[in-house]
Amino acid sequence: MTPPMHTPPGAVGQRGWGPWAVAAACVVALLAAAFLPVLGFLVWMYGGPDIDEARAAADRFVQHLEQNQDDTADRSMCSEVKVRISVEEFTEAVERLGRPVSHDLGRAGFGNEAGSSALVTVRLTGGSGATTSVSLRLETEPGWRVCSDTFG
Repeated sequence: MTPPMHTPPGAVGQRGWGPWAVAAACVVALLAAAFLPVLGFLVWMYGGPDIDEARAAADRFVQHLEQNQDDTADRSMCSEVKVRISVEEFTEAVERLGRPVSHDLGRAGFGNEAGSSALVTVRLTGGSGATTSVSLRLETEPGWRVCSDTFG
């Protein structure tokens, strides 16, 4: 006599995966597919270029203008601008625009995906109280340099 077959509990009527197992597998597959792009974005966001560095360079540049340190401000310009205009022409352009006595930094953002170009908006206040808004374009070469045509 053969012993009767014992069926384990829950095995009766099972035909493959249940709906919860399929849903869980889909969620795991979706998370795995989204992991690499999200990881890449987080690395770029937190390990990539920092807009605060470009803002600080624009702030220092304008401070030099306020303190009549045109030679120092000119040295913080990118090479393509320094080749086009002399320090004297630079000073004339600053005076024509109205030498600032104070300033406020506005919006800042990267000009390209690589983060090697940035735009910083600055509101300049002259001695008479008149304000002028300028957009400074900065490039990395290797540090942040002002490349705007505003003073050229």
